[in-house]
Amino acid sequence: MWVYIVRRLLLSIPILLGIVAITFLLFCFIAPDPAVAYAGKQKTPEQLAAIRHQLGTDQPKWEQFVNILTFQFPLSLRYRESVWTLFRLKAPVSLAIQAPAFFIELALQMAIALFVAWKRATFWDYGITFISVLGISVPALSLYLAAQWIFGGWLQWFPVAGWSPGFFYALHYAVLPILVSVIVGLGGGVRFYRTIALEEINADYVRTAHAKGVSQSEVLFTHVLRNLMIPVVTQTIVTLPLLFTGAVLLERLFQIPGFGNLLVDAIHSQDQPVVMFITYSTSVIYLVMLIVTDILYTLVDPRVSLQ
Repeated sequence: MWVYIVRRLLLSIPILLGIVAITFLLFCFIAPDPAVAYAGKQKTPEQLAAIRHQLGTDQPKWEQFVNILTFQFPLSLRYRESVWTLFRLKAPVSLAIQAPAFFIELALQMAIALFVAWKRATFWDYGITFISVLGISVPALSLYLAAQWIFGGWLQWFPVAGWSPGFFYALHYAVLPILVSVIVGLGGGVRFYRTIALEEINADYVRTAHAKGVSQSEVLFTHVLRNLMIPVVTQTIVTLPLLFTGAVLLERLFQIPGFGNLLVDAIHSQDQPVVMFITYSTSVIYLVMLIVTDILYTLVDPRVSLQ
């Protein structure tokens, strides 16, 4: 396994270099000069030179590339802070919303999918499948706005938008975004896991277990669930990098000061250090998670070997 991990890490290096090179070229030669935007209308050559020095764009291109490759980013022009400081401040806010929503959503998806697979070709199967397809068809933006109007404006159970430091204050603002995020992602996951569960239920080993007198619940939650772990691991690990970056639309509408909101503000204000940092950090996390996915395959399914 260690040989495989080292080999995958070495193979990830050219991929990361390619991501950094392509993004660096886009920022250097295609994107407009951010110094011009930040200097304003009354810009002077001295002001432009000072901003370019702060951004590091007055350095040779190869030196800029090496700095970015080693994650030595200049200060954010908008916030006048290090990008690492912004990450330390914004990432916990995004995780406070995305992590609970993700695990609650995954548990509900698995439970409902196994239930409808157990009740296949019945009223429960058709009804829940219809609701799932309906949930997939409704745009997420419509659900976000409907939740704000119903729970925040009409019932006034939760704040419509905003954020506050402190666990209990933040929890008051986080409940509604978490609830809506779970509802938005529930339909697609139920359909996905239901399809896989039905394939497993019709497999030979399930018929053999029934012939031996194993109960339906034991077959579902012991045998079928075990074989569902491969797609569950794949879906879970690929989604984990998004927990750090946050949901852009969700954080924007609910005015959550997380990483997704930071990315939108950085793009609008042409804050290149922040945009580059989010791009590179997401790429690194994604590559690491792909390696973790392969390792977890061997733990949940003994038939998989790392070669």
